[in-house]
Order: sequence, then C-alpha cells, then structure tokens
Amino acid sequence: MHDSIERSIAISASIDRVWELVTEPGWWAPSDAAPVETERTPGTVVVRESEKWGRFPVEVVALRPKSYAAFRWASTFPGEDLAPGRTTLIEFAVTPTDDGALVSVIESGFSQLDASDDVKANGFESNSGGWTEELASLRTRAES
Repeated sequence: MHDSIERSIAISASIDRVWELVTEPGWWAPSDAAPVETERTPGTVVVRESEKWGRFPVEVVALRPKSYAAFRWASTFPGEDLAPGRTTLIEFAVTPTDDGALVSVIESGFSQLDASDDVKANGFESNSGGWTEELASLRTRAES
C-alpha cells in the first residue's frame, strides 16, 4: 500500500499570487461554490461541497508565510467529519524560481486510514490522478 502522493508544477506568477491561491482552504476540493473567504489560520475548518462528489471538510493545519501550507481532509470518506483515522495530510511547499514559483504537494496518510485495503487503494488512486489535474488548474488560475 502506497502512503503518499507527490507532485510538483512550475508556475509563472508571483510568489504572492501563488501563495494567495495555495492557502485557500480546500482550493483543490470539488466544489459548486466560489472560493471561500475565511480566516487562514491553523484550526480553521472550511467545508467544500459538490453535488457530484459530496461534502469535504478541510482543516488548516500549519502555515509558514510564502513557503509552506498544510491541511487535513477526509476525501476517502465524503460527507464525514474530520476524525482520527479518516484524514490525509496535504502539504504544499512554495519555492521561488527565476520565473515565479515551484509548487510541490505531498498528500500522505493513506496507509493509516481506518478503512479496508480496497478503500485505501481507491482513495490513493483517485487522488493520485487528481493532483495532476488540480496543480494544472492552480497554474492556470495563477497565471491568468
């Protein structure tokens, strides 16, 4: 069982613009609503909702200005609240480059989920492909 997904993307936009987008709680989660204006402080929980995919609470875990942001969510358990054994950790690193920024994401904790091996594997596979799409979307938003 794989425990973590790692992806990176180069973005031609200012660190400030990239940081603003990366720290929006749940920006990657499926949602029928516009981006959420909320406190961006550890402990803040935002719920993203999609008619197709369900309800996804996202908690801000840690922020280090313009370099690191961490969140927890329960993507493998749509509609459920955040609880031990039900969440994965998402960590974003934002590194300045000559052209803008390199954004790296690591989502980890799949092997520790309180679920069958099939459910864990399905969650990993679904999110593994999803991060490629979400980072491409992030680049489009940041560069526009």
